[in-house]
Amino acid sequence: MGLYVLVLCGLLIVLVSVIKQWKLLLLLVLLFAASAAVLLWYSMSEKGGGSGNIPAEKEIESVHILYGTEKKGLLKDPEFQEILRKKHGIVIKGTKADGFEISESDIQGIDGIWPSTDIAALFFKKQHPDAQYKTGNIFHTPVVFYSWPEVTDTLIRQGIVEKRKNLYAVTNMKKLLEMGNRTWESLRLSGQNGLIIIQSPDPGKSNAGFLMAGLTAAVLNNENIEGHLSEIQKIYKRMKPLEPSPDTLFNRYIKQGRWAFPLISACENQIIEFYHAFPNYQNKIRTQVRVLIPEPTVLSEHPFLALTKKGESLLTALQSPDIQKLAWQRFGFRSGVEGIDNDPGELEKIGLTGQIRSLISLPSPQVMDEIIAILEKNDENKE
Repeated sequence: MGLYVLVLCGLLIVLVSVIKQWKLLLLLVLLFAASAAVLLWYSMSEKGGGSGNIPAEKEIESVHILYGTEKKGLLKDPEFQEILRKKHGIVIKGTKADGFEISESDIQGIDGIWPSTDIAALFFKKQHPDAQYKTGNIFHTPVVFYSWPEVTDTLIRQGIVEKRKNLYAVTNMKKLLEMGNRTWESLRLSGQNGLIIIQSPDPGKSNAGFLMAGLTAAVLNNENIEGHLSEIQKIYKRMKPLEPSPDTLFNRYIKQGRWAFPLISACENQIIEFYHAFPNYQNKIRTQVRVLIPEPTVLSEHPFLALTKKGESLLTALQSPDIQKLAWQRFGFRSGVEGIDNDPGELEKIGLTGQIRSLISLPSPQVMDEIIAILEKNDENKE
C-alpha cells in the first residue's frame, strides 16, 4: 500500500510540473504529507494487533500479596506468571510470610494475603477485626504419609493399612500411633532399625508439621484432646530431630531411602511438585514410593483474602480453570473450585486418588496453641 501511494504521488507531480501548475503542485505535496501520516498510523495500528479501537494487550497491574511458603514454586513458575499477565493483566509482587506470621503482618499497601491454612485466616480476622475483604478457597491438599513397599506390606498385615486397588488407606491410625514403643523389627520387618514412628516436619515451623500435630491429636481423642497432651508429647519425643521444612524432610526421605526414613508425614502436593521438578527420580517414585492416605485426614487449605480491588481481580484470576489445572498438574494443589476434577494420572499407581473422601477437623485454635507449646518444650529439652 505504501509503495502504491508513493508511485501515484510521483506520477501526479511529474504531470503537474509538465503543465506548469505550481499551485496545484504545492497542494499535492501537502496531500502527500497527509497520506504519509495516515499510512504511518495505519502501519503502527496493524503491528499493535488490530484496529485502533482494541488495545494491543491488557494494562498490567502489580498486585502486592503476602503468601505462605508452600506456594513459592507456583508463584515463580513462568507459565503461571504468563497466564496472569496475558489473560488477566496481573503481575504478582509477593512477600513470603511463614506460618502465622502472615496473620500478624502489617497489611498497609497489601492487596491480599494467601495463607496455607484456614486457621491462619481465622487468626488474621482476629488480629485485624476492622479489615474488609473478600475471600475464596483457592486450593487444598491433604496430609498423607509416605513409605516404601516392604513397610506398607507390613502395615497391611498388621491391619493398619488397607489396599483398595491402587489406594493405600490408613484405616487404623490410632493403633499405629500406639505402637510407638515397639520397633519395626518386632513386626518382622527384617533389618529395619528404629521405633515405629511417623517422622513429621516441625509443627512450630511448618504448615505440614502443624497439621500433622493436629491430626495426631484428633485421632487420639477428638472429644478430650487436653487429656492426651502428654501422650502427644511422648510421640514427638520419639522422633528424630524435626526438620523445619517439609521440603527438606521429603528430600531426605527420597534420597536416603527406606532404612533412614521408613515412614514420614507431609502434604500430598509435596510428591507431585518433586516429581516434576526432579525427573531423575521419577522412576524411583513410580516403582518404590507408596502414598498412604489416613482415614480420616486433615486438609491444608489455601484461602485467598482480597483486601483491595486489585486483590479481588487476583482472586478471580486464581479461580480460573487454566490456573487451577496448572496448580494441580505441576504442583499438586487440589482445586478449591467446585466442578474442577483432579486426575492423578500416572501417579495413581503409587496411591494418589481423584478424591479425598474421609476428613476430620483440626482441634480449635486454642487447643492447637497448647499442642504447639508443649512440642516446643520438647525441642528445648532436646537442645
